[in-house]
Amino acid sequence: MSWRGEARRALREYPRIKRRQAENEATITPVYGGAAVQHSASRTTENVALRSPLTEREENIISAVELMLSMQRRYPNGGERVRMVELVYFRHTHTIDGAADVVHYSADALWRWNTEILTAVYVGLKKG
Repeated sequence: MSWRGEARRALREYPRIKRRQAENEATITPVYGGAAVQHSASRTTENVALRSPLTEREENIISAVELMLSMQRRYPNGGERVRMVELVYFRHTHTIDGAADVVHYSADALWRWNTEILTAVYVGLKKG
């Protein structure tokens, strides 16, 4: 896989990995008093205890993508850059050309941003 493909894959996997991370960090609150007291079919404590931790690769993806997002936010048009990432890679609702219409920048500008974004994610993955 090319470096661009590796960075794109990391960006596309990020939302799923973040959801898993949030589930893993859920609080464990046992229900005392037996089955008669419990009003739901959920066994939260056991479910949380059985969750597998994130892999090293998944932790690297989180670090790389979050570093890239913080870098993008520093630009004067950082909100638009992050919105482009959300539309194209996280939500999969737009192409880069389509996202250009939403953020009100030219498609050429978004293609340049995309190269910067993919480069930042790839460099972050290699540092991790």
